[in-house]
Amino acid sequence: MQQYPDYDQAYNGLGIALSSAGDGAGAKEAFEKALSITPEYAMAGRNLARITLAEHDWKRSDDLLRKSLQIEPVNAWALTNAAYSELQLHDFPSAINNAQKVHNIPHTGYENAHFIAAIALEQLGKPADARAEYDLYLKEAPTGPNAARAQQAVSRLAHP
Repeated sequence: MQQYPDYDQAYNGLGIALSSAGDGAGAKEAFEKALSITPEYAMAGRNLARITLAEHDWKRSDDLLRKSLQIEPVNAWALTNAAYSELQLHDFPSAINNAQKVHNIPHTGYENAHFIAAIALEQLGKPADARAEYDLYLKEAPTGPNAARAQQAVSRLAHP
């Protein structure tokens, strides 16, 4: 990279390699460098967001994912994780908005967006809408990681 110090894709690739090798700090630095070269590099932003999500830096994750979605608005991973960050930040309307966008695109593996939307809808006092999202989650991921919690929520909402 000495020959091409402004090669954003090389820094992104380095970040991926460092992350795979377990060097989170090095990976983070490489992704930051890629973004400093090309701020609109959506993939580098998503890669950095993976790290900030693991660090529970919800604000930074949300900022990175929002920027990524301005460039690539139909990325199910970014939409789902933006919704999750927004849920953690108690920005329930934004969490619902991004989670519901996931349903309009192919989203196999990202069914959890419905679970996120349901929690946010409950927080906004919309139990019927929340139940509909829990039902969608259970329809799409009947054995998913949050299936038991979704079943409990459906039962609770059916018998307030």
